[in-house]
Amino acid sequence: MTTREEMISLAEDIVGSYADRIAGIAELRETVKMDLRGFQDSRTAMAKELRTELTKSVGDRKVAISAQLKELDAAHAAMSREMRAELTKGRQALAKGESERQSEAREFIGELGRTVAEGKAATQAQLKQLAEVQAGARDEWQILTATMQAQRVGAMVDLEPPEAVAVPAKEIAEEEAAEITPETTTLRDRVFKYLANHPDGTKMTELEQEFGVARIQMARLLKDLLDENKVENRELHYFAI
Repeated sequence: MTTREEMISLAEDIVGSYADRIAGIAELRETVKMDLRGFQDSRTAMAKELRTELTKSVGDRKVAISAQLKELDAAHAAMSREMRAELTKGRQALAKGESERQSEAREFIGELGRTVAEGKAATQAQLKQLAEVQAGARDEWQILTATMQAQRVGAMVDLEPPEAVAVPAKEIAEEEAAEITPETTTLRDRVFKYLANHPDGTKMTELEQEFGVARIQMARLLKDLLDENKVENRELHYFAI
């Protein structure tokens, strides 16, 4: 077969296959159209069925919700009645409790007033007793001071020659006044300052140890401070005023 003949045969085959393809495409189009119409019909039927089921479901749900709302309303009404009843009882109990508390408060205030009055009376009695103790202690201290001075004067009389016994009392007082030196004045000021810095009171023995002086000298200093109303003695403790 010549080349020309082969080309003619090839062209005929191409034309024939094209016609077959055109026929196949047309058939395919018809098949697709039929499938689309079937799909459309199926979708329409499904949509209709879904709308029917949805309408029924919505109706059932409305009925169920209506029933639930009725039950909730009934429960709410019952709960409201119970709460109002409990609130009424609570108010009554609160009013009763408030009355009882007011009564208890009045009783407590009365008892507190009686206790305060008794405390005041007891305090006044203790203060009076303390004043008596202070007065007694002050008297005892004055007696002790007078006794010590008498013993001191007696000791001086025993040591002096007989002519010294006739020394007038005025000269003895002047001699005792001469014993007040700047050193004793400074020491007395230090003792007073120490007592002022110890408001809880200080015993004489503590003052003796603090300043390193003999008891008779410390007693004389404290007596001077007592006479000047700078110091007071309470239950063997000395306090700065």
